Amino acid sequence: MPILRAPRLTVGAALVVTALAGCVGSRLSPDTPAGVRLEGVWKLNRGVSDDPGQIIEAMRAEALKRMRRSIGASAAPPASMGGGGQGRRGRRGQSGGQAGQGGTASDDQQVQQDEATQQAAAAMANPHFDPLRNSPTMHALTAILHRSDFLTVHQAPDQVDFDYGTTVRKYSPGGHSVVSSETGVADQNSGWKSRGYVIDVKPQVGPEVTEEYGLSPDGRQLVLKLKIGSFDLPKVNLTRVYDRAGEVVPNARPSNE
Repeated sequence: MPILRAPRLTVGAALVVTALAGCVGSRLSPDTPAGVRLEGVWKLNRGVSDDPGQIIEAMRAEALKRMRRSIGASAAPPASMGGGGQGRRGRRGQSGGQAGQGGTASDDQQVQQDEATQQAAAAMANPHFDPLRNSPTMHALTAILHRSDFLTVHQAPDQVDFDYGTTVRKYSPGGHSVVSSETGVADQNSGWKSRGYVIDVKPQVGPEVTEEYGLSPDGRQLVLKLKIGSFDLPKVNLTRVYDRAGEVVPNARPSNE
C-alpha cells in the first residue's frame, strides 16, 4: 500500500494566505507621510463641523421605527394558527392542546415574547422614554462628543498622542493591541493611511469605530472624520473641524483609552 504524505505546498500556501489576511486587516503604515504635521493645539469649530444634534435625532427616529416594527411583528398571529380561531395550543393550564404539564417549550417562549412586547410597548408610551438609552451606537457616539473642545496633538515617528486635557490617548503607528470595550474587548489598530492618522477599534460585539485625523488642504485646520459601523442602527458619519488655537489645553492626570 502506498504511503500517503501531506503535501507541503498546501501547508505553505495556507501560511501565506494567513499572512496576507493579516496584512489586509491592518493596511496602516508606521511611517509618517512626508510633510504631514498634525502636531499643535487645536480648538473645535462647531460652526463648520457637522451638527451632532441632527445626527442623533435621525438615530432616534430610526430606533423608534425599528422598535415599532419589532412590536408589530411580535403582535402578529403565527402563520400556523391559520386564522381558525383556536388560539395557541397548550398554554399554561389551558385545554385544547397536548402540552402536558406547563405547556411546551415553544409555548413558554411565546409567552416570554408576549411579555417582552408588552413591556416594550409600555416603555414607549412613557413620555420620557429614550430609544437610544441602551444603544451601543449611541454610546460610541457619546464617547466622542464628550471630549473637550480643545485637542493637543504630539507627533513623533514612533508615537502619536491626542491630549484632550482630561484624557490622553497614546498610539504607536502601525501597532495593534487588544483594548477593553463596553461589551468586552476589542481589536485596535492605528497608523498612517495616505496623509491621515487612523485609529480603528473593532469590538467582538458592538459597532466598529474608525477615526481619521488629517489636515485641510491649506493646513490650517485639523479634520476628524468619524465612522461608526452598522450594528443596532445604520452606520454613522460625523466630521469635526478644529482650528489652530493659542490657548493651552488644561492639564489633568492623563489616562489612556
